[in-house]
Amino acid sequence: TRHRWLERPLCSLKPVEGRTVFTDAGRRQKKAACAWQQQGKWLHHVIKGEAGDTLQTLELKAVCWAFQTWDREPLNVVSDSLYVVGVVQRIEDALIRQTKNQRLGELFL
Repeated sequence: TRHRWLERPLCSLKPVEGRTVFTDAGRRQKKAACAWQQQGKWLHHVIKGEAGDTLQTLELKAVCWAFQTWDREPLNVVSDSLYVVGVVQRIEDALIRQTKNQRLGELFL
């Protein structure tokens, strides 16, 4: 018989024990931000947008930054972007394909 191993998914719909990072983006100022608490103090990181960034790509940049910054620990990410939440929930099982929005495609690589 053949056995197929199922990997444990990295994305959880329930909160995990670990840091919580809040993300947000602003279209007018072309910036995104992450905020989190560390040792009782609120810290933040601001990400400047680039030409071609949309509200969705800015929000996705913030989420990507959070995952890259805390890639070795459980992480809760809170986003008000339904688009970004949907992308993050599906990215593990996705095949990356060409997109008409070059900026969006760059964020997935």
